[in-house]
Amino acid sequence: MTISPTSIYESMVQGFANFFQNIVNSVPEKQRVLVSLFLYTIFIVIYAVFIWRFYRFMAEKDIIKFNLSQYNRSKHPSLEKTYAIFLNILQYLIILPFLVMFWFTVFSIFLLVLSKSQSTYQILLISAAIIASTRVTAYLSGGLSRDLAKVFPFTVLALFILDPEFFNVSIIFDKFAQIPELFSNILIFVVFIFGIELLLRMMYSIAAFIYSRRGEDVESEEKVLVKKNNVKEKIN
Repeated sequence: MTISPTSIYESMVQGFANFFQNIVNSVPEKQRVLVSLFLYTIFIVIYAVFIWRFYRFMAEKDIIKFNLSQYNRSKHPSLEKTYAIFLNILQYLIILPFLVMFWFTVFSIFLLVLSKSQSTYQILLISAAIIASTRVTAYLSGGLSRDLAKVFPFTVLALFILDPEFFNVSIIFDKFAQIPELFSNILIFVVFIFGIELLLRMMYSIAAFIYSRRGEDVESEEKVLVKKNNVKEKIN
């Protein structure tokens, strides 16, 4: 008889829940609320720190820093910048999927724990929509993107705290037991977010390249005018 990893994980969560319950039962009844208070204080702090890092990271237009101006020192700046754009997109192809997977997974786990009745599929859908919309708005307005990335998660935390079952530890452990269900449907959402980001990055890189070319043309025209004026002054 084979034992699946899911059943092993559920057994571990159940064992930890029983262990925690035994600790709570060993504490005098009047002091038990302090144990729950300590647990939820730690959880809120971890969640708040995560969201703080999450919205600061996701609201950045350039998640992976890449400066195209450093390639403008060659005799062929257009060729160098084209190569720079290729390297930029290649970095996003290699690094970004891991970043998306990490932030999306952790954010989905937090929402799963904080949710009341949503299914794991709904949790993934909400998480993907928030992350994708945050990345889109990051290319439009950094302030809007930051507000979007932090307002909803902190609103969810507020609703969770105000829920009458906030201190029901058994419900929290039941939520943790559902975490493996997230990974069964997570791939399609990660691919969607990655596709959106890659498309935006390509459009932004091309626009930056065109804008830099126009800047170079203007600069070269100004240099020609300066040279002509210098020649005229010498003749006069």
